Amino acid sequence: METFRLALSFLTIIPVGVEDEADSAAFGRSIKYFPLVGLVIGAVLAAVYLLVSSRIVSPAADLVVIVALIALTRAFHLDAVADTFDGLFGGRDKEHSLAIMKDSRVGSFGVAAIVAVIGLKALLLFAIAGDLKLAAIIVFPVIGRWAASYAMSTQPKARNEGLGALFAEGAGYAELVWASIITIVVAGIALGLLAPAALLTAVVFAMFYAAFVKRKIDGMTGDTVGALIELTEIAVLMALAAA
Repeated sequence: METFRLALSFLTIIPVGVEDEADSAAFGRSIKYFPLVGLVIGAVLAAVYLLVSSRIVSPAADLVVIVALIALTRAFHLDAVADTFDGLFGGRDKEHSLAIMKDSRVGSFGVAAIVAVIGLKALLLFAIAGDLKLAAIIVFPVIGRWAASYAMSTQPKARNEGLGALFAEGAGYAELVWASIITIVVAGIALGLLAPAALLTAVVFAMFYAAFVKRKIDGMTGDTVGALIELTEIAVLMALAAA
């Protein structure tokens, strides 16, 4: 289970005792477990919601869930959202966009994107009917991390260094198949007849997003994959809120 623990360590703050010197090939193989890590995240968030909602009414309880998600993932993907929006919308060309993404400073596009992501998630969660909300909380992190598996296993790399390139290097269609099976099973059990709508929304969004990023910078980076997770989660919540 080294690869699962590697994925859990990379995507969350949960201490799992991963060795500092992990086999480089294990990074790519670990993406098949990204949705399973999403299930762990979703289970923690569901527990937080059950605890908080018994004391605090929505939308405050919904916002607490999103804050818990940010803490559990150490705001890793939110940072990627900021870098991606700054780079893709502030860069003149591929080289300039990639340089902006590597810059530690956050620009106006990045700040606006972070605020929008947090606000949209909380409001969409609030808009989901009570009997569906718990299932949505469990599922949206799963499908969001499936999107990362999709991007890393099928899309070209915009640069050959960095964590994104390390994970993508050893990832292939076999990993995507396993990630997809896990995602379909979890979504089917949790959402029932609403699962196809949530899954189709994620697939369509991930494909369009990947095509847009490829047109801008010729491929994916760790930042654009992290942003894809956040944006796919929003797309899934939107589909469930509209159900």
